[in-house]
Amino acid sequence: MAKTGKTTRSAPGRDKLLDTARHLFLRRGASHVGINDVTDAAGVAKMTLYNNFPSKEALTLAVYGDMADATLRALKQATDGSATEEERVEAMFDQVGAAAARPDYRGCPFIHASLQEAEPAGPLHSLVQAYKRELRGQILAALAEERSNRSELADQILLLLDGAVTEAYIKGVANPIGMAKRAAVALMRYAG
Repeated sequence: MAKTGKTTRSAPGRDKLLDTARHLFLRRGASHVGINDVTDAAGVAKMTLYNNFPSKEALTLAVYGDMADATLRALKQATDGSATEEERVEAMFDQVGAAAARPDYRGCPFIHASLQEAEPAGPLHSLVQAYKRELRGQILAALAEERSNRSELADQILLLLDGAVTEAYIKGVANPIGMAKRAAVALMRYAG
């Protein structure tokens, strides 16, 4: 899975801090959430946070790393048991569509996270890049190995997926996940 930046220490309160920070980061953006916001919402002392994470950056990396791992696992499970490449790719869009249907959906958390970091060479941006590489790898693995255009097709499907989750958040297009899924299927058939 993605290189998550998780800390190896695990003191009491770690899971509560991760859950609270994830909720706040998804709702407000990590750059708009301070350490005090996290500890207050979690109902723990700052020392509990620092016993688990040496800095806000370490907490942020752990939160997004956990989300990346969970997302990749869910997508992998969604495609397991699918007989054809078309079914596997459709299952990925269906999995993303289920997430987008939640009332608290705010788009791709990884795209949001990458835009919040001041420098594109920072550790959070690197984590997002690793996640996107692994997501592309899952798409590539879903495609039939005998395809001559397999690599380019994986890139195109990833672009459709990214665009669909962005449009689902913005709601500029009716049913963007379903539309992107149909476009991906048509692209696979056209690319033969």
